[in-house]
This record gives sequence, structure tokens and C-alpha cells, in this order.
Amino acid sequence: MPEHSRRSMEQYYAEFPEDERLKSGFGQLEFERTKIIVQRYLPSPPAVVADVGGGTGPYSFWLASLGYEVHLVDPSTRLVQVCKSRMQVNPSDAGPRTVEVGDARSLWLGDASCDAVLIFGPFYHLTDRDDRIRAAQESHRILKSGGYLFAATITRVASLIDALSRDLLGDAAFLSIVKTDLETGQHRNPTDDISYFTDSRRA
Repeated sequence: MPEHSRRSMEQYYAEFPEDERLKSGFGQLEFERTKIIVQRYLPSPPAVVADVGGGTGPYSFWLASLGYEVHLVDPSTRLVQVCKSRMQVNPSDAGPRTVEVGDARSLWLGDASCDAVLIFGPFYHLTDRDDRIRAAQESHRILKSGGYLFAATITRVASLIDALSRDLLGDAAFLSIVKTDLETGQHRNPTDDISYFTDSRRA
């Protein structure tokens, strides 16, 4: 990951309340729809699931509550600590088996050790093509034969939709971001405004 993208991501997750994102508005729709899709294909518990880029663990806790063995990996120390704190505060609640700071391009999990992999962040946070390929290869490595990979990307029109919904087309800085997204698929936020999101790759 390029250094500027790594710093951008760290700054974003140091400030943005990621643990609240899926609890309101469009986040709730995303969460519920994703759960429906995942449940359509997941084998029955206690199958093993890797939640790569799992953040504070919303999907990990949900899957653990259903009886799955879940291993969460995320590059953000702060988000991992939020997840661990939740487990400490509510030790009786089902939670992931392990929670580790880690990199989607180099996972600690063993070969063919997982029935499914969720990778809902790395494919857009890793802005370099070679890094995304390495992340895909690592997910494939840890998957059992016949396992499922569930991945998320961000469309390059996302910033345009955001601009229209938040009336930001009159904002010159954001309009420049929108144009670059549409032309190149590379989202870059040169400002300190985290509402413009962090550096990312748009599909």
C-alpha cells in the first residue's frame, strides 16, 4: 500500500466512528442485505470464517452468535481495540475466536483452514493493483476447497451519488475528487475532511 494511502486510512479510522456506521441509515440497509447474501451460501455452523478487514467486528459478532468460529483481522489498531473492548465488557456475548491486527496481503491463518472469507474493505483500501491481487491470493490460500469468498468493492460513481445526496457539487474540492473518481477509479482526499472518505480504489 502506498505510504500516503496508508496514512490516509489510519487518519480516517482514527477519527471516523466506524463502530456506528452500520447502525443507522444506509448502513443498516447494507448490513441487513449483506447478511442475507452471506447466509445464502455459508455452510452450517460451526464452520470457520475469516473476517478480513472486519473493523470493529459487526459481521464477526453476528456470525459468532449463530455458532460460527470467526477470526477477525484488521489493519487498524484502534478498530481492533474497539472490538476487543466490546468482548471484555460483554464476556458472555458470542464473539470472534481471535481478533488480530493484520494485513489482508499476509494472513496468519493456515492453508485451507477456512470455510469462508469475508473481505469487505481491503479491495478498496488497497489502491495498488498488485496489492489487491496479493490479498485475493491470500484469501484463496486460506480457503478450503469449495469455500466461499465474499468481497465488497465501491463503485466509482459513489462520490457522485454522495455529492448529489449531500448537495456537494458546489464544493470545488469535492467536485475535483468526483471527477478523478469517474476518470481513473482512484479516490484521493487531499483535504482533512474525513466526510470525503479516505484514499481508495473504485471499481
